[in-house]
Amino acid sequence: MDESTIEWTAWRAAARRPVIDRAIAGLYADLDGAVRERGPVCWASGRCCNFNAYGHLLYVTALEIAWVLEKVGEMPAMSDWATRLDARGTCPFQVNSLCSAHTIRPLGCRIYFCQHGTEAWQHELYENFQSRLRSLHDEHAIPYRYMEWRAGLAEAIAPT
Repeated sequence: MDESTIEWTAWRAAARRPVIDRAIAGLYADLDGAVRERGPVCWASGRCCNFNAYGHLLYVTALEIAWVLEKVGEMPAMSDWATRLDARGTCPFQVNSLCSAHTIRPLGCRIYFCQHGTEAWQHELYENFQSRLRSLHDEHAIPYRYMEWRAGLAEAIAPT
């Protein structure tokens, strides 16, 4: 078994632990509240999910990917997401310009808004919550790795 396979096994096992599930869900709920306080508006244009066309990348932790995949496994309607994982540049969870994984989306998706004027608070809020996510790894001795979303998803589902 190679190192990557061992890591994904650890991340998936961690994501299934109730204490980790609650911690991630709680962290995301806190983040959602902090974002709401700032009052950004999402126009559901789907531009933020079309990474290549919009000129940005989404970075996440491997634990976030494992957690999202655990949640997707509980949602049969989302079982075809992997067929959309390719080099087109869009998130595989984007369907008809909408996020099919909105309730389980990772930290970066929750904080990013293309609305002008939101940039000022996004970086500070991201750093705060990313630090909390890193602490979760440290507290529970979970390996930490930060990676690009689509590449991480592809690695997570790659045959071993």
